[in-house]
Amino acid sequence: MASNNSLYGNPPQKHPQSTNPQSSSSLAFTSHLSSLISQHQSSSTTGRARPSKSSKSDIFSVSNRGSQKRAAADLLDDNNGQQHKSVKDIGKVDEATLHRSKRRMEEKARLYEDLKKGDYLAGDSDDEDDSVGGVDEGRSGGDVYMARLRRKEKEGLVDFDRKWADEERKREDKYEEEEDGDDNASIISYEDDLGRTRHGTRAEAARVLAESQSQQEAAERWRPQRPTNLIYGEAIQTQAFNPDANTASQMSYLAARRDRSPTPPEETHYDPEGEVRNRGTGFYAFSKDENVRKQQMEELMEARDETIKERDARRERRAERERLKDERRMKIEELRVKRRAEVFLAGLGDLGVQS
Repeated sequence: MASNNSLYGNPPQKHPQSTNPQSSSSLAFTSHLSSLISQHQSSSTTGRARPSKSSKSDIFSVSNRGSQKRAAADLLDDNNGQQHKSVKDIGKVDEATLHRSKRRMEEKARLYEDLKKGDYLAGDSDDEDDSVGGVDEGRSGGDVYMARLRRKEKEGLVDFDRKWADEERKREDKYEEEEDGDDNASIISYEDDLGRTRHGTRAEAARVLAESQSQQEAAERWRPQRPTNLIYGEAIQTQAFNPDANTASQMSYLAARRDRSPTPPEETHYDPEGEVRNRGTGFYAFSKDENVRKQQMEELMEARDETIKERDARRERRAERERLKDERRMKIEELRVKRRAEVFLAGLGDLGVQS
């Protein structure tokens, strides 16, 4: 079958490849030439750069104003030399004053060294007493100095016992002066509002008394008024024997209202016939006569005693019967156990004979 090329289109034409490709050296030359041409065009269009107005050589340079003046002043001082104050400026000091000052400074320095070492505390009390009395013969200069130093230290301390005694003496003297000068300042004993014994001046006692009286008056103000005809202590009321007309009428009125029934009242008993009512089987109507009533009460008490005795005897008989029943029951149980044992043994004997 023959193929028809017109149905699918004509195939593309194949171009013949060149047999002489461009070398690498020619490509490098072309690129270098194009770069030179572009630089020449840019340099021709760009103008000259504007010079900077700043006089600084770089950004790190810092201005130092007045450096030349300071350098000139330093050179002037070096030329003149260092100047010190002389005797004319501070005045003149004599040799005695200078020697005394040196001696005091040396003594202070030695004292400071001794204080740091603690040597001034090593002395005895006898040595201190001798030094105080002025007996310094036969001692070296160092011992005399240490004794004098300890004496100064002792004099510098505070005697608190003597200080307290002086204050107490001053206080007592002041108190005596106030007591002599003012009688009102004397110490007296008084009782306060609670009944306690206090010690104080007369003014304090008067003030406490005034306060207690004011409190009593305030308390009395709120209480009801007391009657004026109260009787205090022992007294004989003669008006009870010789009353006036008003009192006699009141007494007669009270006597008329008084209950005149006998005291103690008469004995009364229950009257069974006083009312109609149904009574139980145990009801017993006592007589109104006292003797008959007493006899009936005695008969009832005797009957009660007999009933109690019969009840106790019956209780004892019942307990005896119960005891006998228990004994009989125990005997029957024992016989029953024996009978069961005999039957069991008899059964065992029959088994042995058969075997």
